[in-house]
Amino acid sequence: MTVRGIVLTQKPLREQDKFIDILTETGVMEILVKGSAKMSSKSGSATQLFAYSEFDISDRHAQNKARILTGVTPIQIFYGLRNSVSLVALASYFAQIVLYSSLPKSSTPELIRLFLNCLHYLSEQNVNAEHDESMIKCIFELRTASLLGFQPDVIMCRKCGEYLPERLYFSIEQGCFWCDTCADKGVLMLSGALQAIRHITLQDFEKIFLFRVADHCRPALYAFAEQFLQYHIDRKFPALDYYKQIKQ
Repeated sequence: MTVRGIVLTQKPLREQDKFIDILTETGVMEILVKGSAKMSSKSGSATQLFAYSEFDISDRHAQNKARILTGVTPIQIFYGLRNSVSLVALASYFAQIVLYSSLPKSSTPELIRLFLNCLHYLSEQNVNAEHDESMIKCIFELRTASLLGFQPDVIMCRKCGEYLPERLYFSIEQGCFWCDTCADKGVLMLSGALQAIRHITLQDFEKIFLFRVADHCRPALYAFAEQFLQYHIDRKFPALDYYKQIKQ
């Protein structure tokens, strides 16, 4: 078969071979790459971490039922990620989220587009006040949570129905918010952060990167996105801890 996918992990096997996990439109697939460590290998760059490639796969000579790579064509390598240890750590965090999540097959194509777009922004350094590393991380976390079936209720205050309170408390556990007069627990944020969450989780994919949020709204937004995703998939990721250490 021939599939397109993003390399999420690579695991050495003996001296010359390796296994890679790739994200395809039908889910995550493990592939055996023979001779990948040889200087003459033609699969090196196309099978490295975060490469987006077209993979030719065969299982006719598979050992232990592993699929074997018979050919590969690179589509996008994202070389710019290698210029920063923090960018590699952040991309690894995204990959770990994908690898350890049980994603509905219908949502996988959109997740691939999301992952590719985030890697593009990070790799090409197309960052500005609206699209720095922290914002890309926030977008990936909130949109992925929605694709996994944990989309937060962002329509109105759960108690009184107010649509856009100036101050509000967003519940990590219940995935809803209350206005300032209805509750006193949760992640405290301003209306700008709520509007950003609405945009990221509800907007058509083509427009999810097209928004602005004030600087003073960002800390609460970033904190909510990370805590919300981790709470609902109930898992901690080593790459996130490493990324935070590097940024500090």
